[in-house]
Amino acid sequence: AFTQETPRTLLWRIGGGGLDRCSYLYGTVHSTDERAFRFGDSVTVAAAKVDVVAGELDMQEDGEEALALMDLLRMPDGKHLKDLYRRKDWRKVEAALKEHLGFRSSFVMRIKPCFVIAMLTEYDVPTERTEMLDDVLLSTARSNGQRVIGLETPEEQVKAMDVLTLEQQAAMLLDHIVHGDDSASYDDILDAYVQQDLDRLMRISMQRDGMPEALERTLIIDRNERMAERIDAIVKRGETGFFAVGAAHLPRDTGLIALLK
Repeated sequence: AFTQETPRTLLWRIGGGGLDRCSYLYGTVHSTDERAFRFGDSVTVAAAKVDVVAGELDMQEDGEEALALMDLLRMPDGKHLKDLYRRKDWRKVEAALKEHLGFRSSFVMRIKPCFVIAMLTEYDVPTERTEMLDDVLLSTARSNGQRVIGLETPEEQVKAMDVLTLEQQAAMLLDHIVHGDDSASYDDILDAYVQQDLDRLMRISMQRDGMPEALERTLIIDRNERMAERIDAIVKRGETGFFAVGAAHLPRDTGLIALLK
């Protein structure tokens, strides 16, 4: 899958195919780390001259829907995280949640384990800005009076995780707690991102997450196809867009670059 090297850039122009005006695809990293914001003027210029700026999600637009999705984040049938573990493993999980989340730990006891992992990861990563890169790009566009949209709905993203059973998710959470979050890998990801090396970024991300094949299918490949179709629909109806999505969605023959070509 990595035999053909992807050119080192995060900003791609979408043109040709009978389009009168160009749109843009930009690879982001879902981070508040200052290194993520070191992009050139070309990104700002491209984002400012289009009709529509789109992220994976627009949580401001979908705020009411996001609140309704709390039911999807919860485990069914009133299950508790404790129900998914043997006693000795549960002691490790409970202690780690209290250590990292404090009083918030009581609010996650009925949440699906995959989303508990996401919360732990967020708290483990250094915070240097109040907004992630994606949110800053959308906020800037909104301030410029541009139309801002999400390429996906929160419900679609949440359901992508449901391919794994609760037991599989629980095993992943325990592994995350026992082995910890690899800060060196996180720094490697940011380093690859700053170097605009999409292939290396993908390799590190896949190795770091140890993602099951079924989850890779729903979380990466299926979502790429859905986002590519929606980008195509926007540009085909004559609008120009700046599409800011996680950089891991761009490379490989199943990525957005290949799909849009």
